[in-house]
Amino acid sequence: MPELAEVETVRASLARDLIGKKIKSAAVTNGRAVRRHKTAKDFRAMVEGHSIKSVQRLGKNLVLGLDNSTHLVIHLGMSGQLLRAKGPKDPKPKHTHVVFTFVQGGELRYVDPRTFGELYVSKTPAESDPPVEISKFARLSIGGDGLALRRAVPELAHLGLDPFEDQIGWDRFAAILRSRSTPLKAVLTDQDILAGIGNIYADEILFSAGLRFDRPAESLSTIEIRRLHRAITEVLTEAIKHGGSTLDDEQFVDPDAKPGNFQQFHQVYNREGQACYQCRQAIRRESVRGRSTYYCEKCQA
Repeated sequence: MPELAEVETVRASLARDLIGKKIKSAAVTNGRAVRRHKTAKDFRAMVEGHSIKSVQRLGKNLVLGLDNSTHLVIHLGMSGQLLRAKGPKDPKPKHTHVVFTFVQGGELRYVDPRTFGELYVSKTPAESDPPVEISKFARLSIGGDGLALRRAVPELAHLGLDPFEDQIGWDRFAAILRSRSTPLKAVLTDQDILAGIGNIYADEILFSAGLRFDRPAESLSTIEIRRLHRAITEVLTEAIKHGGSTLDDEQFVDPDAKPGNFQQFHQVYNREGQACYQCRQAIRRESVRGRSTYYCEKCQA
């Protein structure tokens, strides 16, 4: 599943050429992709004829602000892709479910073999509406664009702290960890606590911080908390720098169909049996809640 680094890679790419473009048409060939709307026609009516004013991200969600004060939200699910095309003559990949055509020319295609992703249009609440109830963890933020985005898109209000769109010091991060008795990896991948981190980056972050995946979050010392807080930013920043991770299934690519290459720098993820780059001991894999977890038993003692 595309995680924060992959979605941010897509966001940055789209922001370079989508802002200011007007959606001429939105062709929907699979209604499941826009399932929050009553019909595909309803979805089309909310986006056609409107210009894109901003391209943002919160957690694993892309958020395109439109000129009618609504937001087009795109979640790539497990296998979703957003691909540019010059026009309708360009061959369409199999499983292309939505095609946006722009007045200025060109297309943006939503491709999703497994159809777990979705697109929907969110209406910004009116001033007379009840205030949006934002995640208690997100409310710990001391800056960034995350809170404003949650207020504008109520469907995302439940999301926890985004490592980049929200700002939080290690001390407030410590308060979260000390309130959780669950294992560290479960905390890192809980989207209601931290938004955007999934299986890949949780393993890489925990290795960078020298912490085991099954340590109870509340058991960390101050030094360990600060180390983890720093590792989250450092690992994700490096992953974004390399365009995210494209695994063996080659499912993730950017809008120009280019794969990421951060997988070449993975320290533990998908490296079972291979030597740890730091201590040379073999990387181990354990199945936790049906998901693989990779770690170094020595470096993450």
